[in-house]
Amino acid sequence: MTLPQTDPQERRNERVGQAALPSSETDGVGAITRPHPTPLQRLGAALLGLIAPSPAPLRLPRHAAQRTAAERFAAAVWGPTLSMGVNLVLVVVKAFAGVISGSAALLADAGHSGADLANNVFVLASLFYARRPADETHPYGHDRAEPLAAGGSAFLLGLVGLYFGWDSIQKLIIGTPVPTTLALWVAIGALVAKLVISRVESAIARDVASQAIQADARDNLADVLSSGAVVIGVLGARLGYPRLDGAAGVVIALLILVNAVQIAATSAHELLDHNLDPESLARVRAAAGSVGGVRTVRAATGRIHGSDILINLSVEVDPAMRVDEAAQVADNVRQAVYQAAPEVGDVTVELNTDHLARLRRQLR
Repeated sequence: MTLPQTDPQERRNERVGQAALPSSETDGVGAITRPHPTPLQRLGAALLGLIAPSPAPLRLPRHAAQRTAAERFAAAVWGPTLSMGVNLVLVVVKAFAGVISGSAALLADAGHSGADLANNVFVLASLFYARRPADETHPYGHDRAEPLAAGGSAFLLGLVGLYFGWDSIQKLIIGTPVPTTLALWVAIGALVAKLVISRVESAIARDVASQAIQADARDNLADVLSSGAVVIGVLGARLGYPRLDGAAGVVIALLILVNAVQIAATSAHELLDHNLDPESLARVRAAAGSVGGVRTVRAATGRIHGSDILINLSVEVDPAMRVDEAAQVADNVRQAVYQAAPEVGDVTVELNTDHLARLRRQLR
């Protein structure tokens, strides 16, 4: 028997009222974490850590779980907007300085900033679409526009990495002409600006648990790396090492490609309904199993849906229990999970069934 559930949007709005509860009522059990990183993701983070610190995995903070969709949007939107403004300026400045100074690397970097600008528009569009409320055709809301945008960002970043790698191989073979110092100062200024933007967007992504903004932050980090390659190339050419630019560029291109794969894998996990990690599921089971009337928890699964976590539980109760009593037990189970993990958006409770075994039979 499956009990009627509340609308996820209503549940999200209810969480705003929980902010007024005493801390002892909301801080019982630790927050549910995102799925553990795969070996490929850990390798990508380690390689990127050689150049710059990798952003921490997204976890939904308790105060973010108490926000409405409009409040979350207001906290998220200004990061990509600021990044778009900076990228627009950088495209113009890099292109102009590249022509004046004779730096082919700076001109190529201007093209990279142009791709970043297109990515900013893509991310902003996903944020605007994701804030739309649930409707008849999308009863769980539109939050998955964000991991979809993250996948698009990964694709654009992969193209940039391939182009940058090919361009760097050519420079490694042919060498780099000696540019003026103007290219050096513009590249240093762009590096500092994009490093600041990357840090700001990483902080916003952690605050609102947005994959799209995190992908945009990683894209800006890739621009920091490419600007670093320009600096190395200009210095190398002026010091008599014209192929130093190409050697640095090949390494950075590989890091950009690893970054793109890492972003794509993270967004694919959510789009493919990757289950929660065992530790989080055990925490949910413990909360449900502590409710009076519950004999055992037969199955527990969960998936991330944008800024929400959706839980499915199958619990066993006394078969002779009256329907109204069973409904009360199911509601108590939901409240226990909400109390243990305020970031959970919705809990579906099935009584005396095993939804996981049923899914395995049907999807075999």
